[in-house]
Amino acid sequence: RVCFSSARSNFCAAMRVWLATQAVMASPEALEAGVRLAKALRGSDAPSPNPLCIAKNCLSNATKCLVDKDCRKGMMCTAGCGGVNQTCIFQCTSEYENEVYDDMLRCFFTDHDCMKMPAGEYYDNLAMCRGTDVAPPTTTYRNESLTEDIALDLLRRGVNGSGYWLVAKGLSHAYDCFDCQNLWWTPAEDKSPLRYDAIYKIHKPDGGIRWNSATYDVKHYGEAGRFIFHAADYGGLEHEEDWRILAMDERTHRDPQWIALYYCGGAEGVKENYEGSCVVTVDGLMPTDETEVAKINAAYKKAGIDLACTPDNSPEACANHPVPPFAAAEVVV
Repeated sequence: RVCFSSARSNFCAAMRVWLATQAVMASPEALEAGVRLAKALRGSDAPSPNPLCIAKNCLSNATKCLVDKDCRKGMMCTAGCGGVNQTCIFQCTSEYENEVYDDMLRCFFTDHDCMKMPAGEYYDNLAMCRGTDVAPPTTTYRNESLTEDIALDLLRRGVNGSGYWLVAKGLSHAYDCFDCQNLWWTPAEDKSPLRYDAIYKIHKPDGGIRWNSATYDVKHYGEAGRFIFHAADYGGLEHEEDWRILAMDERTHRDPQWIALYYCGGAEGVKENYEGSCVVTVDGLMPTDETEVAKINAAYKKAGIDLACTPDNSPEACANHPVPPFAAAEVVV
């Protein structure tokens, strides 16, 4: 997410398998030994990759990764993150992932479900979500009941709005606080009410940068201020998330200058859960009005959330920022 999310710590186990065999699919026996190593390092109660599943279904994908420079670096970088350092993991995957990398993940974890839960355990996509008693979606707007249509308009910044926002502050250094993280909520072409696009900046160790992106379909959850976000293929993995509007700017009718959001969810393919939060604003800066600041703080205090990071949204940081294809088409027209 996205306020952005990814789930890769269980994937570290698979990466250790990859390194232990050195040729990824040298033999089922060697791969089995790698899995034993992964379990020893992560704990036997954690999800782990099925070596026979990988060997049977994804040999060609893994071999292509082995001979691709960036994909190979991504695997080695991720495997060195220790399995629990989400910032390290996401940085590795964001720096080095390419089509070869994503194709391998898609084969491992989406097409063939090669990450398995321990015997007798089941994966719950929303296991990390905070209860609605502490992180409730807002139910009112300007002293009236919030409706689904109004909630959509707020994300779009009005019926004819651009749906454009910048992340001004976030919870997770791993997911929420990339520099110049631009977000768009726009009408979807399919049956979903909205489409969500995120484009964000990755700083590479060599001093270079790259722009990564994500696209989700957005549907109503059943409550006006709550949505289901679904990415069928983000970096080779399928993601589903619960998003909630915790609070918003109500000073001008259907023209908010900020929205406070909470999200949680998971990537079933790698059996991982995550959560995050972010304040999005129209200019990338946090509000300065004391009443608005107090409103934001109260919403996150109730949820037990401390927003810990602030992206760099300066003109210098956002120079040459790409836009989604639909936005580029609008500019051309």
